[in-house]
Amino acid sequence: MRYNGTMIGSFDIQKLQEVLKDFYTAVGIRISIFDDEFDAVTEYPIEAPRFCRNIRATRAGREACRACDRAACLRAQTLREAHIYTCHAGLTEAITPIQLDGGVIGYAILAHMMPAEEYERARENACRLAARYGAARESSLAALDEIAPRTAAQIHAAARVLDALAAYVQMRNFARRGSGALARDIEKFVGENLSGKLSAEVLCRRFHCSRSGLHQIARRAFGTGIMEYVATRRIERAKQCLRAGMTIAEAAAAAGYEDYSYFCRAFRRAVGCSPGEYRAGKD
Repeated sequence: MRYNGTMIGSFDIQKLQEVLKDFYTAVGIRISIFDDEFDAVTEYPIEAPRFCRNIRATRAGREACRACDRAACLRAQTLREAHIYTCHAGLTEAITPIQLDGGVIGYAILAHMMPAEEYERARENACRLAARYGAARESSLAALDEIAPRTAAQIHAAARVLDALAAYVQMRNFARRGSGALARDIEKFVGENLSGKLSAEVLCRRFHCSRSGLHQIARRAFGTGIMEYVATRRIERAKQCLRAGMTIAEAAAAAGYEDYSYFCRAFRRAVGCSPGEYRAGKD
């Protein structure tokens, strides 16, 4: 996911290409690495099968491929493990998230497989789906003949190997979390949403981090836990509002405090005086 124009993850493309080539040599299935914005970072082989190129020759086909990849990434983001699915064009694919510090920073996709079981039915279905993008039946059949069928056992085994590959990519630092950029994005998001709900759950969902990962980033960047950081920012906002002449209730609401009494207690603990005293000039 991109915040303030910055990706959470970064990738060593050269090293990734080397390991993807080795993976293809061993498994014989095309693999793609996507970033956290659901864009392809690198693929091997570079060129997609002819069946897919025929579909992507049209704008509708390209958009459908993009939407299908995005949907698969979102499922992987939720499941946090490899899963197998059928793409919009009828081919079998597998995807797994690349995880770091409890967050998802990218995805690995095994693409363009045909199931050996009920092969003819899968072939006819793929031809029917490809026709929606203007691909002629004869061309689709010839293109599908270039894709080797895989048994269910082979596909499931490849998906498990894909999981291991994602772990290897992370372990060898081929994929890294840009914690500095992410910290800046957290800082910006908190500042823009102080009047709303900023629980740990909200921040974890927003930035695709585990609680522990988010806590570690906050410790490194702000020198405190994430909720302590949010509380400090809330008090600073309340002080600004009081200096600007807002009432105590208005300042509390602007800083995200729903409970007036709790706000007054929190303010006194942090500042050493009540909001009323602070507003009167007793900082």
